[in-house]
Amino acid sequence: MITNVSIKNYKSVVDVSLPLGRFNLLIGANGCGKSNILEGIALGTAASSGKLEFEFFSNRGIRLVEPKLMLPAFEEVKANMINISFINEKEESFTFNIHYNSDSKPPKWEDDSISFQQFLSYVREELKEEPRLAKLLQLVGRMEKDKGADTVVNIRLRKNEEGGITIMPPDIELNQFLIYSLEETKLREPNISNRLYPLGRHGEGLFAYFKELSQKPEGIDIFNEIKENLKVLDWFDDMEVPSGQLSMEFNLKLKDSYLAETINTFDQRSTNEGFLYLLFYLTLVISDETPKFFAIENIDTAFNPKLCREVMKMLIALAQKHDKQIIATTHNPAILDGLDLSDNEQKLMVVQRSVDGYTKVRTLNNKDIVKSDLPLSQLWLRGFIGGLPNNF
Repeated sequence: MITNVSIKNYKSVVDVSLPLGRFNLLIGANGCGKSNILEGIALGTAASSGKLEFEFFSNRGIRLVEPKLMLPAFEEVKANMINISFINEKEESFTFNIHYNSDSKPPKWEDDSISFQQFLSYVREELKEEPRLAKLLQLVGRMEKDKGADTVVNIRLRKNEEGGITIMPPDIELNQFLIYSLEETKLREPNISNRLYPLGRHGEGLFAYFKELSQKPEGIDIFNEIKENLKVLDWFDDMEVPSGQLSMEFNLKLKDSYLAETINTFDQRSTNEGFLYLLFYLTLVISDETPKFFAIENIDTAFNPKLCREVMKMLIALAQKHDKQIIATTHNPAILDGLDLSDNEQKLMVVQRSVDGYTKVRTLNNKDIVKSDLPLSQLWLRGFIGGLPNNF
């Protein structure tokens, strides 16, 4: 799990450090920089996997803009490099220094850190015997000297059972990070193509994945756990993947407890938007084939205020059970009431702009609200915790 992320010089984020827990919620006014924070993390994870080409940006949720607009546009900030750093629960640190090389053909974003693949290549070339720690450390020093003082070597070294050193790549959780931003039309359509497996960023692939799960022995447990949690909706009775579908058919049959038996079932085209969003989020958190570390923009979309609270409690418990780490944004105060700030694994972060326009973040501590009997939703609406527009 990632315990801290630092972002420097990405759009409005000049210098921000975020202590992360299992579930992290960002609140703030429109345009304060919440999405910029998520994109900064996504950019760092793209560098971690060595995929800084433009075509990979949109897959992760990074908006495509002119390179100069990905750097701070403040008069007093002179920066030509984006710096993203991660620390995991083992206190291993990974830093990526990302700049735009306009002289390359074609021009592209590049990472000044030395990748795992580069390091392996270097080791194979320089060391003919089993690498030992002293030699590896000397090699790292030589690489830093060769590449320049600002170079960062993102390499983990671990002792193996034989007493030698195993070279570990950057944390796999970083490589998988995506920003999910659901769109009803893409979520509802059963036959939409999906470039990401198993679930697309906008909801693509959900029903194709259910069809796949229905054909796996281990998929039954996942499907049943999703159904059990869907009972938070008072009308939900049951769902099943119909048998005998053609190869390009991806449908889900649903039962509403209020409907006459003559209606029997209906498919996802007839159900409400909130059900589809909840179905996607449950699948995202429960499946072991989805990313371990991901973000959700506007997690409140399509949910009744009271349902918001229960969905948050549910997703937080499931994230703990299935070892998932989530960063979410919201504009709905009801979402906050599903948090328990006495649990250090649940973080509420207030995002605002400074007087200079920089994005800044304040993590709300449980001590900040312990003297109030008001729920978090009311504290936010009444302006006690910030994160509201202040120009009207």
